[in-house]
Formats: sequence, structure tokens, C-alpha cells
Amino acid sequence: MAMTFKQLEAFHAVIVAGSVTRAAAMLRVSQPAVSRLLADLEASAGFSLFVRTARQLSPTERARALHAEVERSLVGLGQIEALARALRERGEGQLRLAVIPSLLSAVTGQMLAPFAAAHPSISICVEVAATLNALDWLGARQCDLGITFEPMSQTGIEAEIIGATEAACVVPRDHPLSRHIGPVGPADLGGWPFISYRLDSTFRADVDHLFEAAAIARDLRFEARTTAAVCELVAATGGVAIIPCTGPALAADARLALLPLRPCLSSQVLLVRAPGVLSPPATAFTDFIRTRRLDFVGVLPSSLAVGKGP
Repeated sequence: MAMTFKQLEAFHAVIVAGSVTRAAAMLRVSQPAVSRLLADLEASAGFSLFVRTARQLSPTERARALHAEVERSLVGLGQIEALARALRERGEGQLRLAVIPSLLSAVTGQMLAPFAAAHPSISICVEVAATLNALDWLGARQCDLGITFEPMSQTGIEAEIIGATEAACVVPRDHPLSRHIGPVGPADLGGWPFISYRLDSTFRADVDHLFEAAAIARDLRFEARTTAAVCELVAATGGVAIIPCTGPALAADARLALLPLRPCLSSQVLLVRAPGVLSPPATAFTDFIRTRRLDFVGVLPSSLAVGKGP
């Protein structure tokens, strides 16, 4: 028996929702209908997808492997439906853009808002993703363009520089360093619990090198993958961190204080794409941002942003 779209849709809903009851509500069908679709999918696959207990369904390892491919397929179908809807309703199509979390605030404010105003007939789909996920989506043509500041060494990915960020130190608002006058450096941060990015982050390597060059040891207490997670740990633990870029949301967070970092640590912001012909909306977006000055430095308190020397 061949797998059907309805079976895969029900399977995806159960994985995402965590139960047949919630999956049925998500799909707006009955619980018995979802259970029947799952049973038919298991018969088609030839193996069990879930371990059934009295209260829940737990996906097997085979089910998780299958779901990764099902999710990609459903995302692709959803994008086809979105494009058809955009062409029907707006006439010019859809821009599909992947953005890493650290740059989301700057990208939406400085790029997407003015672009949308200049191109009202183009709809915009923004995916927030880690760099590796964004590259996978570009390779699978699930996104047109990506914006990241990780160096690109992947075969088949084209990149161009569209700006730069300046790193900053983030500490709790009531931290002793929050009253520091002027920029801070490795010597100021070495005595405090340090929240770092994961080891597979290029920015982590840059920060590690900064402390190694200054011969300053750190208390590496926590690691996180995203800037949002790093800042949450700073606020919760009283530790300190260095982040690649700031923005209005961080500047407005009453729990945190942002301090200029010296020596200056900057990162290039890249627009990445898979080779080949871009869609008209992606071409329009690429042309649009090339005509603008992009500022990713963010917002630091003016009373602290003194001097740019090391």
C-alpha cells in the first residue's frame, strides 16, 4: 500500500503536537480518523512508528528519521501553496528569506520593512534558522536567500558581504560592570562566570582567541547556541557574555546592560544563496539591499560608547 499525503500529514501533526488529541484538533478531524491514518501509515512503512502507553505516543527512532524527510516534503508543499496564493492575490510572488536569530532585528527593521514598502506586490516569508539549517534550505531550494555572519566554506553556496557587526559585552543590569565607564575587555571579564556560544560557532572561536591573546582565563560556566539563549542565561545567572551584535530589543531589555568591547571584535554579514537563477522577488531584494547602507552595529548606550581605539 502506497503512503498518502493524508497519512503523512497526520504523522507530522502527531509528532509536532505530541498527542493524537492535539493533532486531531490541529487538523480539524476526529481522533479516530488520525488513529486510522497512523495505522495505515505503519502498514505502508512496514514498521511501528510509535511506542504506545496508556497516556501518550512516543515516536520510535525510525519514526524520527522518517519525520525529518516528511517535514522537508511538507515544508516544500506549503511553500508551493504559499507561492500560488501570493501569485493569485499579489501578482509578483514571494521572497523566501532565512535569517539567523542574531540578525533578525536588524534585518527586519533595516531591510524587510523598507523593501516591503517599496514592493507591495511581493509577499515575504521569513525563516529564523541556525546557519547550517539555512544552508540546507538554500540547497534544497526551500529558501531563496539567507543572511548570516558565519564564513561560508560550503561547496555550491555563493556569498557577498552586505555589512558588518560589532561585538558587545552583556551583563545583568545590577552587575558591578554595568557601572563601568568606557569599554570593557578580557581583563574586566575574566573573574566572572562566562556564558559562551557552542564550540561549533565561529564567533566562539573568535572570542576564545581574544582571551587567549590577552592570557586571561575564564570561568566557562554555560554554553548556548543562540544570542537569545546566551542573554537569558546572563540575566538568570549573573554571568557575563560577549555577543556578536546588539539591537533595539536587547537595548530595551531592563534586565541587561550592554557595554562596548575593546579590542573591537567585528563580523562580516553575508547574503548567501545557492547558484542558479534567482526568482524575481529574490532578485528584487538583492538589488534593493545593494543600494542601501546597512548598519548592524546596533544600539549601545551613548554614555558608554566612547573611543574606538583598542
